[in-house]
Amino acid sequence: MRPLGFAAGQVEDGELAVSELATNAYTYASMPGRACTVAQELWIWARTYPTPELVVSVFDSHRDTWPVTRDVELLDEHGKGLSIVGAVSSSTGTHLTRSRMTAAPGKCVWFTLPLPAIWQIADRAIPPIFAACRLSDALKARGIPTTYRRDGNGATVLSTRTLNIWVAPNAFTWPDSHGYIRQPLIDLQETAERITSHYETHHSAPRI
Repeated sequence: MRPLGFAAGQVEDGELAVSELATNAYTYASMPGRACTVAQELWIWARTYPTPELVVSVFDSHRDTWPVTRDVELLDEHGKGLSIVGAVSSSTGTHLTRSRMTAAPGKCVWFTLPLPAIWQIADRAIPPIFAACRLSDALKARGIPTTYRRDGNGATVLSTRTLNIWVAPNAFTWPDSHGYIRQPLIDLQETAERITSHYETHHSAPRI
């Protein structure tokens, strides 16, 4: 965060939010009766769209416990984690996803912080075929099979079992229930995470 220009107080807010999310993941996954050890990962990336933000996610491999914001008293020792994260971040949420290290299914809880300055590499030109290969590699590493081809207009199309993603000179484009999503090619990690979440949402067992 410091090389990106965040002030010391913002860095402390980010550290606090990560601490709360990691503690929640560890606490609930380590409850009595758990037969396996929780796997946790910390993911951080920058994105340019819809606004320049730093995205911070805490992944864990248990889907039978999901964070819930509760109304608690000021002096209560527990139950304030998500409220604290919401207070120090610009947005927060959770979704199904997969491990970046083992491709194991799980979930992530995330928050965002506005980038304090224009991301220096945001205007970098990226060849579409290079972007398609990088996105394909990112998805395959998470256990999502992909193929890519050229369509009738010469555009590169990356396909998973659930989506076709068009890779144009300026953006990744794929359909959703409301139309189409467009994400700049520089937002590779954001795109990979969104597609992984879509894949898991449509091909995983129902949430408990």
